[in-house]
Amino acid sequence: MSAERGSLRARTVRQVSAFTVGQLAAFAPVNAYTLAPSRLLIEQALRAGAPPLRATTTEPVDEDGIRGEWVRGPRADRTDAVVLYIHGGGFVAGSVLGYRGVASRLSTATKLAVFTLDYRLAPEHPFPAAPADVAAAFEWLSRRYPADRIVVAGDSAGGFLAAHLAVENARAGHPEPGALVLFSPMADLSLAIAIGNGNGRRDGLLSTQIARQAIAAFTAEPFDLRPVRGMRLPPTLIHASDTEYFGADATELAQRWHDTGAHCELRVWPDQMHAFQTLPMVVPESRTAYRAAARFVATHLDTAPAVFTQKVPAS
Repeated sequence: MSAERGSLRARTVRQVSAFTVGQLAAFAPVNAYTLAPSRLLIEQALRAGAPPLRATTTEPVDEDGIRGEWVRGPRADRTDAVVLYIHGGGFVAGSVLGYRGVASRLSTATKLAVFTLDYRLAPEHPFPAAPADVAAAFEWLSRRYPADRIVVAGDSAGGFLAAHLAVENARAGHPEPGALVLFSPMADLSLAIAIGNGNGRRDGLLSTQIARQAIAAFTAEPFDLRPVRGMRLPPTLIHASDTEYFGADATELAQRWHDTGAHCELRVWPDQMHAFQTLPMVVPESRTAYRAAARFVATHLDTAPAVFTQKVPAS
């Protein structure tokens, strides 16, 4: 066990969430009656926890079946590459408006424009709607940028969809993104890895009940991400926490990536809740995470050697 600890604010946010939002969510089933208010609550929480930076510009997109929003943060003046962001929300929630502040910060850190995809949500649009939308968005961007100049990023379920895109592209022999950035990604929709991890009571937000209901709305046949050796996968950065529900998913996904021979860097943060990067106004470590992601992107838009590393930041 590492002696490193997360910031006092991060630990407090996780503990308070466990006794408030986490408790409420655990007793609120995902159904037609709870979904609409839950989506609104999540969007409001995201907008409060990550408001857009001043001087951020946005441009809505609705063309060729692609819906989303271009976001360019302050000082984001590079035009040689782009970020495709796939938002989280358990496949059933999340929106480009709720994630505008996240995109603003990622854009500012990387100095790149970010396209946040408004993919179709379950249960109205179950699998394979969301993966199909992600694939279509990547192809749409590929007509504007070389594929290896597109960075695909995402958190939680969005991290799963981003990694799924890379695995499916590799399986089909399609061009790969230049890099992946995954914040707290899900890896196994059967939840076998997460349940075995035992972090259900430590996360502060997620539980097996919540995750299982959301996944059931997405697909009746849960599956996991299983790249195989020899796949040409993009260099990937994975951030997770040692106290979050899907922490073991992230570690296992990084190992599976490494086993293919691809470059993967796993960074495990102490004492954080799931997808803490979406709450920069209350979790100090999130700002460090964006800077780390930007350094990774700057390095790996060009070819990087295959290596697997794990880093735990100092508190």
